Amino acid sequence: MKFYLSVDSEGMPWIPYKRMQVPGDPLYNELREIMTLVTNTVVEELYENGASEVIVADSHGDMVNIDPFKLDKRATLIRGFPRPLSMITGAEEADAALFLGYHTSPQQGGVLAHTYSGRIIQRVEVEGCKQTTEYLLNTLALGEIGKPVILVAGDWKLGEQVAKYTPWTVFLPLKKPLSSLADITKPWPVIEEMLRRGVRAAVRNLREGQAKPLQPSNPEITVEVKRPYHADIAELFPCVERLDGVTLKLTCKTFRENFRLLEGLIMAAYSLER
Repeated sequence: MKFYLSVDSEGMPWIPYKRMQVPGDPLYNELREIMTLVTNTVVEELYENGASEVIVADSHGDMVNIDPFKLDKRATLIRGFPRPLSMITGAEEADAALFLGYHTSPQQGGVLAHTYSGRIIQRVEVEGCKQTTEYLLNTLALGEIGKPVILVAGDWKLGEQVAKYTPWTVFLPLKKPLSSLADITKPWPVIEEMLRRGVRAAVRNLREGQAKPLQPSNPEITVEVKRPYHADIAELFPCVERLDGVTLKLTCKTFRENFRLLEGLIMAAYSLER
C-alpha cells in the first residue's frame, strides 16, 4: 500500500506561537524539529504495518519546513509552493491519505486557526458547513477521485468536524487549546504512543474496507474574503460569482477545479498585501 502524508504545523504539539512559524525566528528550528519528529514516527509505523511507499508533503507556509536530512530515508518528500493542489499535491498516486498537524477554522476557535490563508480568507463554506477547515476541503478534493483520509492528527477542537464528516477516520488530538495563541500538550512518549496506535488502527480500517472517500455532493465553494479589494481581484477570474462586497461563489464543474481556483485567488489577492 502507498500512503500520503500532508503535514501542517499549527496543529502540531508545542506550536502555539505565530512567530515561531517564520524562518529566522529563534524558535523556528524547534518547529522544524517537531514537524520532522512527528512525521518520522508516522512514516516508521506505516512501514511496520505494510506500507510499500510513503509520500510526505510539507504543507505549511512556503512548504519547506521538514528537515530533508532528518526525514526517514524511505520517504519521498514534496516541498515548495505554489503547487497544483497545494497541501494534497501528489496524493492521487496513493491508496490513502493521512493529515498531520491540522488545525481548525477561525469560526471554531482553536490554536492559530485559519482556513488556507488567515490574511485573505475569513470563511469558507462547502456542503452547508460554514466552519470549513483545511481538513474538510482537502478531504473532499481527495474524495472526488476516490481517495480516503484514514487519519487526522491535530488540534483537539478539529475532532468534532472529523467525527461529523468522516467518522471512519482515526482522529488523534495532539494538543488542546487554551486560547488562540496557547495550548497544552502531553509529554512526547504519550504522543508517540498515540500516533503509533492511531496509525495501526487507521491501516487496519483501510484493509477491512471501513475507510471511505468523502464524495462532494456539490462542487461549489463559497468564500468570504477579508477585504473588498480581495473580491475585486477574484471577480477577474472565470467561474467566480460575487454575492456581496466580500463573498464569492466558485462555480467550476468539479470540486477539484474550484479547489485549485481558490488557491489561485488567494495568491492573486496577496499581490495587494505586499
